[in-house]
Amino acid sequence: MEYTKEFKERDELLQQLEDRGLAVPDRDAALNFLTRVGYFRSGAYRYVFRRLLPADQINERLHQYRSDDYIPDASIEHVMKLEAFDFKLARICQEGLLEFEVRLRAAIAHTLASKDVAAHASKQFLDPQSCDRPAGEKTKFEAWSKTWREAVASAAEDEDFLKHHLLKYPEQDVPIWAVTEVLSFGSLPFLYELMQTPDAREVARMFGFNHPSRFGAVVRMMVDFRNACAHGSRLFNRAFKRSLSLGKHDTAGTLLEHLLEPGFTRTPKANRRL
Repeated sequence: MEYTKEFKERDELLQQLEDRGLAVPDRDAALNFLTRVGYFRSGAYRYVFRRLLPADQINERLHQYRSDDYIPDASIEHVMKLEAFDFKLARICQEGLLEFEVRLRAAIAHTLASKDVAAHASKQFLDPQSCDRPAGEKTKFEAWSKTWREAVASAAEDEDFLKHHLLKYPEQDVPIWAVTEVLSFGSLPFLYELMQTPDAREVARMFGFNHPSRFGAVVRMMVDFRNACAHGSRLFNRAFKRSLSLGKHDTAGTLLEHLLEPGFTRTPKANRRL
């Protein structure tokens, strides 16, 4: 199928929306909105105001469920309010994710350091079976070792605490509490999954989880969530690639009980969609 859509100026796009039934009470405000957000991105917020196609016109293969026309009384002001809500939601989530990330770094560092100051660098203090699992042409431990050493080498150019250690103790591995400070958030799940079960469980319980594997899955999901927030991606109605699926005994205490209730969200793909 040939792609036939052509470039249009913003006023032309706005006229197209009006022709399809979307009210535009304040044209200047609407043009400013399209200038700030972009027509394509605004489509994610406009989507829920488009008419549903009749069942016989739905094309699941092409993910076509709605027509180009809008439901009665839909206005671009509704779209603008939805985008403003999403922008505020992202800021709130970023604040919570920042605290989560800092706490996770501290929890992993403290737990591993109690075994050895360089526990991250030795299979002796990690789970041997997890370390020996394949990761491409390497083992997971070999891949992890490459990851943290590269993170340290890169950060050492700017971080005085790393320069100090590397100059004063050239024969010793950088301690775990320094390594966790320079790892990317996306690298933390790899280290967590190499920890011995009792250690991983200790970290999980700091966050209200009974089972390390469930918490590990949540950490990976949080990485995806954080990346969406940090890169300015839409959160409203977004389906993430990893699902949140918790059982009755996976969490401890009451703070996460709402996630265990059936129907805690009425959103489609409830375990994946925000």
